Amino acid sequence: MKKKMFPILIIAAILLAACSKAEEGSQIAEPIAAAVVEGEEIADPADENTAPQDGPFTDADEPCKPFSLMARSLVTPFTGLPPVTEYDLVVGPDDAVVTFLEYSQLTCPACASFEQLLAAIQERYPDDVRLVFRHFLFQDKSFLAAQAMEAAEKQGKFNEFKNYMFDRKAKNPGNPEHANLPDDAFWGSVAEADFDAWLEEYIVELGIKPTQFFKDMYSAEIVEKVQVAADSARSFGFGGTPTWFINGYEWPENKRDIEIFSFYVQLIKNQEKEYGACPPIITQSDKDYSATISTTKGDIVVDLFADITPFAVNSFVFLAQKGWYDGLPFISTDEFALTGDPSDTGYGGAGYAYLDELNADHSFDNAGKLATFSLGPGINGSTFFISKTSMEGQQGRTIFGEVTEGMDVVNALELRENIFNPVIDRILTVTINEN
Repeated sequence: MKKKMFPILIIAAILLAACSKAEEGSQIAEPIAAAVVEGEEIADPADENTAPQDGPFTDADEPCKPFSLMARSLVTPFTGLPPVTEYDLVVGPDDAVVTFLEYSQLTCPACASFEQLLAAIQERYPDDVRLVFRHFLFQDKSFLAAQAMEAAEKQGKFNEFKNYMFDRKAKNPGNPEHANLPDDAFWGSVAEADFDAWLEEYIVELGIKPTQFFKDMYSAEIVEKVQVAADSARSFGFGGTPTWFINGYEWPENKRDIEIFSFYVQLIKNQEKEYGACPPIITQSDKDYSATISTTKGDIVVDLFADITPFAVNSFVFLAQKGWYDGLPFISTDEFALTGDPSDTGYGGAGYAYLDELNADHSFDNAGKLATFSLGPGINGSTFFISKTSMEGQQGRTIFGEVTEGMDVVNALELRENIFNPVIDRILTVTINEN
Protein backbone atom coordinates (compact mmCIF):
# COMPACT_ATOMS: atom_id res chain seq x y z
CA MET A 1 0.00 0.00 0.00
CA LYS A 2 3.01 2.25 0.26
CA LYS A 3 3.99 3.87 -3.00
CA LYS A 4 6.88 1.45 -3.36
CA MET A 5 4.36 -1.40 -3.15
CA PHE A 6 2.33 -0.34 -6.13
CA PRO A 7 4.06 -2.78 -8.54
CA ILE A 8 1.23 -5.18 -7.59
CA LEU A 9 -0.82 -3.03 -9.97
CA ILE A 10 1.84 -2.98 -12.68
CA ILE A 11 1.09 -1.59 -16.10
CA ALA A 12 3.92 -2.36 -18.52
CA ALA A 13 3.85 0.73 -20.68
CA ILE A 14 4.80 0.92 -24.33
CA LEU A 15 5.72 4.43 -25.28
CA LEU A 16 3.37 5.91 -27.82
CA ALA A 17 4.88 5.66 -31.30
CA ALA A 18 2.67 6.75 -34.16
CA CYS A 19 3.52 6.32 -37.79
CA SER A 20 3.07 9.80 -39.22
CA LYS A 21 2.94 10.88 -42.84
CA ALA A 22 6.39 12.38 -42.53
CA GLU A 23 7.89 9.52 -40.49
CA GLU A 24 6.22 6.41 -41.78
CA GLY A 25 9.28 4.36 -40.96
CA SER A 26 9.16 5.04 -37.22
CA GLN A 27 9.25 2.02 -34.92
CA ILE A 28 7.29 1.33 -31.77
CA ALA A 29 9.26 1.70 -28.54
CA GLU A 30 10.32 -1.23 -26.38
CA PRO A 31 8.19 -2.06 -23.31
CA ILE A 32 9.06 -0.16 -20.14
CA ALA A 33 7.90 -1.25 -16.69
CA ALA A 34 5.87 1.43 -14.95
CA ALA A 35 3.68 1.26 -11.86
CA VAL A 36 0.36 2.94 -11.23
CA VAL A 37 1.15 5.35 -8.42
CA GLU A 38 -1.08 6.47 -5.58
CA GLY A 39 -2.39 9.98 -6.14
CA GLU A 40 -1.76 9.89 -9.89
CA GLU A 41 -3.72 12.64 -11.62
CA ILE A 42 -6.93 11.60 -13.31
CA ALA A 43 -8.18 13.07 -16.57
CA ASP A 44 -10.04 16.36 -16.45
CA PRO A 45 -13.77 15.85 -15.82
CA ALA A 46 -16.92 17.31 -17.26
CA ASP A 47 -19.62 17.07 -14.58
CA GLU A 48 -20.10 16.48 -10.86
CA ASN A 49 -18.74 12.99 -11.25
CA THR A 50 -15.68 14.27 -13.08
CA ALA A 51 -15.08 17.87 -12.00
CA PRO A 52 -11.44 18.84 -11.24
CA GLN A 53 -10.68 19.12 -7.54
CA ASP A 54 -8.61 21.73 -5.66
CA GLY A 55 -8.98 19.66 -2.47
CA PRO A 56 -10.41 16.29 -1.46
CA PHE A 57 -13.08 14.88 -3.74
CA THR A 58 -15.41 14.54 -0.74
CA ASP A 59 -15.46 16.32 2.61
CA ALA A 60 -17.73 17.12 5.55
CA ASP A 61 -19.94 19.31 3.38
CA GLU A 62 -20.27 16.62 0.67
CA PRO A 63 -19.39 13.38 2.45
CA CYS A 64 -20.41 11.13 -0.44
CA LYS A 65 -20.65 11.70 -4.20
CA PRO A 66 -21.03 9.61 -7.37
CA PHE A 67 -17.63 8.53 -8.66
CA SER A 68 -16.41 6.34 -11.51
CA LEU A 69 -12.80 6.26 -12.64
CA MET A 70 -13.84 5.52 -16.22
CA ALA A 71 -16.15 8.55 -16.27
CA ARG A 72 -13.12 10.62 -15.33
CA SER A 73 -10.96 9.10 -18.06
CA LEU A 74 -13.46 8.77 -20.92
CA VAL A 75 -15.08 12.18 -20.79
CA THR A 76 -16.27 13.35 -24.22
CA PRO A 77 -16.88 11.07 -27.22
CA PHE A 78 -14.95 11.98 -30.36
CA THR A 79 -17.17 14.29 -32.42
CA GLY A 80 -18.43 12.94 -35.72
CA LEU A 81 -16.91 9.47 -35.47
CA PRO A 82 -19.02 7.27 -37.78
CA PRO A 83 -20.83 4.42 -36.00
CA VAL A 84 -19.78 0.84 -36.66
CA THR A 85 -21.81 -0.73 -39.44
CA GLU A 86 -21.95 -3.96 -41.41
CA TYR A 87 -19.53 -2.41 -43.93
CA ASP A 88 -16.71 -2.20 -41.36
CA LEU A 89 -13.98 -4.80 -40.99
CA VAL A 90 -14.75 -6.36 -37.61
CA VAL A 91 -13.39 -9.06 -35.30
CA GLY A 92 -15.43 -9.90 -32.20
CA PRO A 93 -19.11 -9.95 -31.18
CA ASP A 94 -21.52 -7.14 -32.04
CA ASP A 95 -22.63 -6.90 -28.40
CA ALA A 96 -19.11 -6.55 -27.00
CA VAL A 97 -18.81 -4.26 -23.98
CA VAL A 98 -15.63 -2.67 -25.39
CA THR A 99 -14.89 -1.66 -28.96
CA PHE A 100 -11.38 -0.74 -30.06
CA LEU A 101 -11.69 1.16 -33.33
CA GLU A 102 -8.45 1.82 -35.21
CA TYR A 103 -7.56 3.89 -38.25
CA SER A 104 -4.60 2.12 -39.76
CA GLN A 105 -2.84 0.83 -42.86
CA LEU A 106 -0.82 -2.24 -43.76
CA THR A 107 2.20 -0.21 -44.90
CA CYS A 108 2.79 1.40 -41.47
CA PRO A 109 5.61 -0.21 -39.43
CA ALA A 110 4.25 0.92 -36.04
CA CYS A 111 0.82 -0.47 -36.94
CA ALA A 112 2.14 -4.03 -37.10
CA SER A 113 3.25 -3.95 -33.45
CA PHE A 114 0.03 -2.25 -32.40
CA GLU A 115 -2.03 -4.87 -34.23
CA GLN A 116 -0.43 -7.57 -32.11
CA LEU A 117 -1.64 -5.79 -28.97
CA LEU A 118 -5.19 -5.55 -30.28
CA ALA A 119 -5.19 -9.21 -31.28
CA ALA A 120 -3.93 -10.14 -27.81
CA ILE A 121 -6.60 -8.14 -25.99
CA GLN A 122 -9.35 -9.62 -28.17
CA GLU A 123 -7.99 -13.11 -27.51
CA ARG A 124 -7.92 -12.41 -23.76
CA TYR A 125 -11.54 -11.14 -23.77
CA PRO A 126 -13.19 -12.82 -26.78
CA ASP A 127 -16.75 -12.19 -25.55
CA ASP A 128 -16.15 -8.63 -24.35
CA VAL A 129 -13.90 -6.99 -26.96
CA ARG A 130 -14.62 -6.06 -30.56
CA LEU A 131 -11.95 -4.78 -32.97
CA VAL A 132 -12.85 -2.50 -35.88
CA PHE A 133 -10.31 -1.71 -38.62
CA ARG A 134 -10.68 1.37 -40.83
CA HIS A 135 -8.42 2.56 -43.62
CA PHE A 136 -6.26 5.68 -43.18
CA LEU A 137 -4.04 5.72 -46.25
CA PHE A 138 -1.10 7.87 -47.33
CA GLN A 139 0.31 6.50 -50.61
CA ASP A 140 -0.59 4.34 -53.60
CA LYS A 141 0.72 1.02 -52.28
CA SER A 142 -1.31 1.43 -49.10
CA PHE A 143 -4.43 1.83 -51.28
CA LEU A 144 -3.65 -1.43 -53.10
CA ALA A 145 -3.07 -3.22 -49.78
CA ALA A 146 -6.39 -1.88 -48.48
CA GLN A 147 -8.20 -3.08 -51.60
CA ALA A 148 -6.57 -6.48 -51.11
CA MET A 149 -7.79 -6.59 -47.53
CA GLU A 150 -11.34 -5.83 -48.64
CA ALA A 151 -11.07 -8.55 -51.28
CA ALA A 152 -9.97 -11.01 -48.61
CA GLU A 153 -13.00 -10.01 -46.55
CA LYS A 154 -15.21 -11.04 -49.47
CA GLN A 155 -13.91 -14.58 -48.92
CA GLY A 156 -14.26 -14.38 -45.14
CA LYS A 157 -10.51 -14.02 -44.67
CA PHE A 158 -10.11 -10.42 -43.52
CA ASN A 159 -8.57 -11.14 -40.12
CA GLU A 160 -6.28 -13.89 -41.40
CA PHE A 161 -5.15 -11.70 -44.30
CA LYS A 162 -4.56 -8.65 -42.10
CA ASN A 163 -2.46 -10.59 -39.61
CA TYR A 164 -0.55 -12.35 -42.37
CA MET A 165 0.26 -9.11 -44.17
CA PHE A 166 1.47 -7.37 -41.02
CA ASP A 167 3.62 -10.40 -40.20
CA ARG A 168 5.04 -10.66 -43.72
CA LYS A 169 5.76 -6.98 -44.27
CA ALA A 170 9.40 -7.24 -43.21
CA LYS A 171 11.68 -10.06 -42.12
CA ASN A 172 12.32 -10.07 -38.40
CA PRO A 173 15.66 -11.69 -37.48
CA GLY A 174 14.36 -12.26 -33.96
CA ASN A 175 11.33 -14.24 -35.15
CA PRO A 176 12.20 -17.95 -35.49
CA GLU A 177 9.25 -18.42 -37.84
CA HIS A 178 10.92 -16.02 -40.29
CA ALA A 179 14.36 -17.66 -40.16
CA ASN A 180 13.82 -20.20 -42.93
CA LEU A 181 11.71 -17.97 -45.18
CA PRO A 182 13.32 -16.43 -48.28
CA ASP A 183 13.63 -12.66 -48.45
CA ASP A 184 11.09 -12.49 -51.26
CA ALA A 185 8.45 -13.94 -48.88
CA PHE A 186 8.12 -10.41 -47.45
CA TRP A 187 6.27 -7.75 -49.37
CA GLY A 188 7.43 -4.50 -47.76
CA SER A 189 10.21 -3.92 -50.29
CA VAL A 190 8.23 -5.28 -53.25
CA ALA A 191 7.69 -2.63 -55.93
CA GLU A 192 4.12 -1.48 -56.46
CA ALA A 193 4.17 -2.93 -59.99
CA ASP A 194 5.07 -6.37 -58.57
CA PHE A 195 2.63 -6.34 -55.66
CA ASP A 196 -0.08 -8.33 -57.44
CA ALA A 197 2.41 -11.03 -58.40
CA TRP A 198 3.54 -11.32 -54.79
CA LEU A 199 -0.06 -11.59 -53.63
CA GLU A 200 -0.88 -14.25 -56.20
CA GLU A 201 2.03 -16.39 -55.00
CA TYR A 202 1.38 -16.16 -51.28
CA ILE A 203 -2.34 -15.66 -50.61
CA VAL A 204 -3.01 -19.30 -51.41
CA GLU A 205 -1.41 -20.07 -48.03
CA LEU A 206 -4.54 -18.55 -46.50
CA GLY A 207 -6.95 -20.58 -48.61
CA ILE A 208 -7.88 -17.53 -50.70
CA LYS A 209 -8.97 -18.14 -54.31
CA PRO A 210 -6.76 -15.85 -56.44
CA THR A 211 -9.06 -15.40 -59.45
CA GLN A 212 -12.01 -14.14 -57.41
CA PHE A 213 -9.63 -12.23 -55.14
CA PHE A 214 -8.19 -10.05 -57.90
CA LYS A 215 -11.59 -9.59 -59.51
CA ASP A 216 -12.88 -8.20 -56.22
CA MET A 217 -9.70 -6.25 -55.46
CA TYR A 218 -10.08 -4.11 -58.58
CA SER A 219 -13.87 -3.99 -58.65
CA ALA A 220 -15.50 -0.57 -58.73
CA GLU A 221 -17.25 -1.43 -55.46
CA ILE A 222 -14.05 -2.00 -53.48
CA VAL A 223 -12.02 0.76 -55.14
CA GLU A 224 -14.76 3.25 -54.24
CA LYS A 225 -15.17 1.85 -50.72
CA VAL A 226 -11.46 2.24 -49.97
CA GLN A 227 -11.32 5.75 -51.43
CA VAL A 228 -14.36 6.87 -49.43
CA ALA A 229 -12.85 5.38 -46.27
CA ALA A 230 -9.53 7.13 -46.86
CA ASP A 231 -11.23 10.47 -47.53
CA SER A 232 -13.32 10.09 -44.37
CA ALA A 233 -10.23 9.39 -42.24
CA ARG A 234 -8.34 12.37 -43.68
CA SER A 235 -11.27 14.66 -42.94
CA PHE A 236 -10.70 14.21 -39.19
CA GLY A 237 -7.14 15.52 -39.37
CA PHE A 238 -5.60 12.56 -37.54
CA GLY A 239 -1.88 12.92 -36.98
CA GLY A 240 -0.92 9.50 -38.28
CA THR A 241 -1.40 5.78 -37.96
CA PRO A 242 -2.36 4.03 -35.87
CA THR A 243 -5.05 6.30 -34.44
CA TRP A 244 -7.49 4.48 -32.21
CA PHE A 245 -10.56 4.89 -30.05
CA ILE A 246 -12.16 2.98 -27.22
CA ASN A 247 -15.98 2.96 -27.21
CA GLY A 248 -15.98 6.13 -29.30
CA TYR A 249 -13.52 8.00 -27.08
CA GLU A 250 -10.04 8.97 -28.21
CA TRP A 251 -7.52 6.84 -26.32
CA PRO A 252 -6.68 8.97 -23.25
CA GLU A 253 -3.36 7.47 -22.20
CA ASN A 254 0.20 8.12 -23.33
CA LYS A 255 0.98 4.43 -23.26
CA ARG A 256 -0.38 1.25 -24.70
CA ASP A 257 0.09 -2.42 -23.95
CA ILE A 258 -1.91 -5.51 -23.11
CA GLU A 259 -2.01 -4.67 -19.40
CA ILE A 260 -3.36 -1.14 -19.64
CA PHE A 261 -5.83 -2.27 -22.32
CA SER A 262 -6.92 -5.00 -19.89
CA PHE A 263 -7.34 -2.40 -17.12
CA TYR A 264 -9.73 -0.44 -19.32
CA VAL A 265 -11.70 -3.50 -20.39
CA GLN A 266 -12.14 -4.66 -16.80
CA LEU A 267 -13.02 -1.19 -15.51
CA ILE A 268 -15.53 -0.59 -18.33
CA LYS A 269 -17.13 -3.96 -17.60
CA ASN A 270 -17.30 -2.94 -13.94
CA GLN A 271 -19.39 0.14 -14.85
CA GLU A 272 -22.34 -2.18 -15.42
CA LYS A 273 -22.20 -3.12 -11.72
CA GLU A 274 -21.81 0.41 -10.33
CA TYR A 275 -24.68 1.96 -8.39
CA GLY A 276 -23.88 5.48 -9.57
CA ALA A 277 -25.32 6.95 -6.36
CA CYS A 278 -24.42 6.98 -2.69
CA PRO A 279 -25.94 4.30 -0.45
CA PRO A 280 -28.70 5.12 2.01
CA ILE A 281 -27.69 5.43 5.66
CA ILE A 282 -28.54 2.06 7.18
CA THR A 283 -26.17 1.95 10.17
CA GLN A 284 -26.28 3.80 13.48
CA SER A 285 -23.21 5.20 15.21
CA ASP A 286 -24.45 4.16 18.66
CA LYS A 287 -24.66 0.49 17.71
CA ASP A 288 -21.89 -2.09 17.56
CA TYR A 289 -21.26 -3.88 14.27
CA SER A 290 -18.99 -6.73 13.32
CA ALA A 291 -18.59 -8.76 10.16
CA THR A 292 -17.62 -12.30 9.30
CA ILE A 293 -15.69 -12.40 6.05
CA SER A 294 -15.88 -16.00 4.85
CA THR A 295 -13.08 -16.86 2.42
CA THR A 296 -11.72 -19.87 0.61
CA LYS A 297 -9.23 -20.24 3.48
CA GLY A 298 -11.68 -19.77 6.35
CA ASP A 299 -13.45 -17.04 8.31
CA ILE A 300 -12.11 -13.62 9.31
CA VAL A 301 -14.06 -11.74 11.98
CA VAL A 302 -13.70 -7.96 12.19
CA ASP A 303 -15.06 -5.33 14.53
CA LEU A 304 -16.37 -2.26 12.65
CA PHE A 305 -15.83 1.26 13.99
CA ALA A 306 -19.24 2.74 13.26
CA ASP A 307 -18.79 5.46 15.88
CA ILE A 308 -15.63 6.99 14.34
CA THR A 309 -15.93 5.96 10.66
CA PRO A 310 -19.69 6.02 10.01
CA PHE A 311 -19.49 6.47 6.23
CA ALA A 312 -16.93 3.72 5.71
CA VAL A 313 -18.88 1.29 7.90
CA ASN A 314 -22.20 2.22 6.31
CA SER A 315 -20.80 1.60 2.84
CA PHE A 316 -19.26 -1.71 3.88
CA VAL A 317 -22.47 -2.91 5.55
CA PHE A 318 -24.63 -1.78 2.63
CA LEU A 319 -22.47 -3.55 0.05
CA ALA A 320 -22.13 -6.69 2.18
CA GLN A 321 -25.91 -6.97 2.56
CA LYS A 322 -26.30 -6.51 -1.21
CA GLY A 323 -23.87 -9.40 -1.85
CA TRP A 324 -21.36 -7.08 -3.53
CA TYR A 325 -18.34 -8.81 -2.02
CA ASP A 326 -19.45 -12.38 -2.73
CA GLY A 327 -16.95 -14.18 -4.95
CA LEU A 328 -14.47 -11.29 -5.23
CA PRO A 329 -10.76 -12.18 -5.50
CA PHE A 330 -7.90 -11.21 -3.20
CA ILE A 331 -4.69 -9.47 -4.16
CA SER A 332 -2.32 -10.60 -1.44
CA THR A 333 1.28 -9.67 -0.53
CA ASP A 334 3.45 -10.16 2.53
CA GLU A 335 2.08 -6.89 3.93
CA PHE A 336 -1.63 -6.88 3.15
CA ALA A 337 -4.64 -8.63 1.57
CA LEU A 338 -6.77 -6.41 -0.69
CA THR A 339 -10.23 -7.08 -2.13
CA GLY A 340 -13.64 -5.49 -2.76
CA ASP A 341 -13.21 -4.52 -6.42
CA PRO A 342 -15.17 -6.57 -8.99
CA SER A 343 -12.85 -5.35 -11.78
CA ASP A 344 -9.91 -6.96 -9.94
CA THR A 345 -7.72 -3.98 -10.80
CA GLY A 346 -7.79 -2.14 -7.48
CA TYR A 347 -9.34 0.85 -9.27
CA GLY A 348 -12.95 -0.23 -9.71
CA GLY A 349 -15.73 0.43 -7.26
CA ALA A 350 -19.43 0.71 -6.53
CA GLY A 351 -19.95 3.99 -8.39
CA TYR A 352 -19.56 6.39 -5.48
CA ALA A 353 -16.86 7.80 -3.20
CA TYR A 354 -16.99 8.93 0.41
CA LEU A 355 -14.81 11.10 2.61
CA ASP A 356 -11.67 10.21 4.55
CA GLU A 357 -12.41 9.45 8.21
CA LEU A 358 -9.06 9.66 9.95
CA ASN A 359 -8.54 9.13 13.65
CA ALA A 360 -5.29 9.59 15.57
CA ASP A 361 -6.18 6.75 17.93
CA HIS A 362 -5.92 4.19 15.13
CA SER A 363 -2.76 3.52 13.15
CA PHE A 364 -1.02 0.77 11.23
CA ASP A 365 1.38 0.00 14.07
CA ASN A 366 -0.05 -3.51 14.33
CA ALA A 367 -1.39 -6.15 11.96
CA GLY A 368 -5.09 -6.76 11.45
CA LYS A 369 -6.26 -3.28 10.49
CA LEU A 370 -9.26 -3.11 8.15
CA ALA A 371 -8.86 -0.02 5.94
CA THR A 372 -10.12 1.60 2.78
CA PHE A 373 -8.01 1.56 -0.37
CA SER A 374 -8.46 5.14 -1.52
CA LEU A 375 -7.62 6.39 -5.01
CA GLY A 376 -6.86 9.85 -3.69
CA PRO A 377 -8.00 12.31 -1.01
CA GLY A 378 -11.69 11.73 -0.35
CA ILE A 379 -12.00 8.89 -2.87
CA ASN A 380 -12.87 5.85 -0.78
CA GLY A 381 -15.09 3.15 -2.21
CA SER A 382 -15.73 -0.58 -2.05
CA THR A 383 -12.08 -1.69 -2.08
CA PHE A 384 -10.48 -2.45 1.28
CA PHE A 385 -7.46 -4.21 2.68
CA ILE A 386 -6.34 -5.97 5.85
CA SER A 387 -2.81 -5.32 7.05
CA LYS A 388 -0.61 -8.36 7.76
CA THR A 389 2.10 -6.40 9.53
CA SER A 390 2.85 -2.90 10.75
CA MET A 391 2.79 -0.50 7.81
CA GLU A 392 4.39 2.92 7.68
CA GLY A 393 3.23 5.86 5.58
CA GLN A 394 -0.48 5.04 5.65
CA GLN A 395 -1.72 7.97 7.74
CA GLY A 396 -4.02 9.11 4.94
CA ARG A 397 -6.06 5.91 4.87
CA THR A 398 -9.28 5.31 6.80
CA ILE A 399 -9.09 2.47 9.31
CA PHE A 400 -12.71 1.39 9.82
CA GLY A 401 -12.27 -1.93 11.61
CA GLU A 402 -9.94 -4.47 13.13
CA VAL A 403 -9.56 -8.25 12.98
CA THR A 404 -10.62 -9.98 16.20
CA GLU A 405 -10.48 -13.56 14.90
CA GLY A 406 -8.88 -15.15 11.88
CA MET A 407 -5.50 -13.46 11.40
CA ASP A 408 -4.22 -16.96 10.67
CA VAL A 409 -6.69 -17.01 7.76
CA VAL A 410 -5.47 -13.61 6.52
CA ASN A 411 -1.88 -14.84 6.61
CA ALA A 412 -2.86 -18.10 4.90
CA LEU A 413 -4.21 -16.33 1.80
CA GLU A 414 -2.01 -17.32 -1.12
CA LEU A 415 0.32 -14.61 -2.40
CA ARG A 416 -0.95 -12.95 -5.56
CA GLU A 417 1.05 -9.78 -6.04
CA ASN A 418 0.08 -9.03 -9.63
CA ILE A 419 -3.54 -8.74 -10.74
CA PHE A 420 -2.76 -10.60 -13.96
CA ASN A 421 -1.74 -13.69 -12.03
CA PRO A 422 -4.45 -16.36 -11.70
CA VAL A 423 -6.97 -15.86 -8.90
CA ILE A 424 -6.41 -18.27 -6.02
CA ASP A 425 -8.39 -17.06 -3.01
CA ARG A 426 -11.75 -15.28 -2.88
CA ILE A 427 -14.34 -13.93 -0.50
CA LEU A 428 -17.28 -16.33 -0.28
CA THR A 429 -19.69 -14.14 1.69
CA VAL A 430 -19.65 -11.25 4.15
CA THR A 431 -22.12 -11.52 7.04
CA ILE A 432 -22.93 -8.43 9.12
CA ASN A 433 -23.57 -8.86 12.84
CA GLU A 434 -25.36 -6.10 14.78
CA ASN A 435 -25.24 -5.88 18.58
